[in-house]
Amino acid sequence: MSAVQRLIQSAGLALVAGLSGLATAGTASAITSADDAAFLADIRYEGISYESAVEVISNAHEVCAELNSGVEATDIGLDILEHTDLNTRQAAAFIVVSIGYYCPQHTGAFA
Repeated sequence: MSAVQRLIQSAGLALVAGLSGLATAGTASAITSADDAAFLADIRYEGISYESAVEVISNAHEVCAELNSGVEATDIGLDILEHTDLNTRQAAAFIVVSIGYYCPQHTGAFA
């Protein structure tokens, strides 16, 4: 079982998917760090495709910004589900992976 799968299970698969613009085929032209490359690999592993690495990384940072401002992870997930074609598992994975790479201080967001 991968670390992402364990995190998703511990999050209870509660909800969540990805922000606007996450759905299609990916390129890695805007990878600026090892974390970005690993993040993109992890979301691809979860079946999440994208058109723009820059945009999907920006969406991950937006997840963190919203958590920082007090928005509940479940509300972010519902927004993702409303604006993308990700399923609930993919949405949860996107949020969990975003937290893991870009804002680990929110690891307990699904508790």
